[in-house]
Amino acid sequence: MNVVIINGWAMPSGIWSEFCDRLKRITAYEHCRVIDIDRCLNVDEWILYLDEVVEPNTLLIGWSLGGMLAIEYAHQYPEKILGLCTLQMNPKFVAESGWPAAMAPGVYYEFKQLAECDAKSMTKRFGFLVTAKGLDALSDLKTLKQRFAADTIPAIDILRNTLGLLETLDVRAKLGALGLPQLHIYGENDQLVPKAVAKQVEDLNDRAHIELIGGISHFPCYSAANPLLERITEFAGGLN
Repeated sequence: MNVVIINGWAMPSGIWSEFCDRLKRITAYEHCRVIDIDRCLNVDEWILYLDEVVEPNTLLIGWSLGGMLAIEYAHQYPEKILGLCTLQMNPKFVAESGWPAAMAPGVYYEFKQLAECDAKSMTKRFGFLVTAKGLDALSDLKTLKQRFAADTIPAIDILRNTLGLLETLDVRAKLGALGLPQLHIYGENDQLVPKAVAKQVEDLNDRAHIELIGGISHFPCYSAANPLLERITEFAGGLN
């Protein structure tokens, strides 16, 4: 089995290093690669890029925006995917009529403007939002600041492009059509993806396994690692 992790928006791959090491100790895999969302590509170009990286027999893990791209890829190339796992993923990130459990459009546009005008404030704001109300939010935020800052994030054109993906992507229909083994994990205390999304995803695809974990924020790598690794390991163990 191979493991590919598609990272979240603007985040550096280094945040996953300890998580991958721990996953290696408890789940047998040949290769693990983390793909950053660090280039200006449209959805079709992302799928082509991912197809150069994803090998057959892959456990595909996607966090947040990475989870949306993982669904897009798995829908087109299910034969290469052993199993799909998403972490804190909303199939429609910005709310609309009929899909209220998402970020309000006004909040999204305020954040988009901040990202384009003030990278330092944006990283502080986003770092706080992803870690807030986690199992150990203060420690998560402190550790994240060592890797996520204004000088580590992608260039403004990439931020603008990938925020556009967050705004326009809608993978609800493709998620509903997926027949491969899939696990979708949500956090009860997530400040970016409301916990109500878990039930909405379950309604979209009753073949998917959904986990809503108490005390978990939007951030999967640090204080939330233990419960997430437990679920992922159990899921992976049933794939072979």
